[in-house]
Amino acid sequence: MDSRWFKEDRQLPKEERAKAKAETEKVLKNSTLMSRLLKGIIEDEIEGTYRVEEDINNPAYERAVIAAASRRKAFKDIIKLLP
Repeated sequence: MDSRWFKEDRQLPKEERAKAKAETEKVLKNSTLMSRLLKGIIEDEIEGTYRVEEDINNPAYERAVIAAASRRKAFKDIIKLLP
C-alpha cells in the first residue's frame, strides 16, 4: 500500500501514529467495493483512449494519439495508488 495514504497519520504525535496508521489501513482495506468500482471506471476510461487511435482520418490524429497516451499513463498511475 502506498505510503501517501498515511500522510495525515505521520503528522500526529509519535505515540498516536501506530494506532492511527493501523486504523487507516483497516478502513482502506474495508473499502474494497469503492476501490473496485473506481478501478473498473478507470479501466473503462483507459479502453476509451485506445479508440482515439482508431480514428486515423482525424486531422489532428498525431496530437490525439499523444493526448490519449498521456491520459492512459495518468490513469495507470491512479490505479497504482488505489489500495
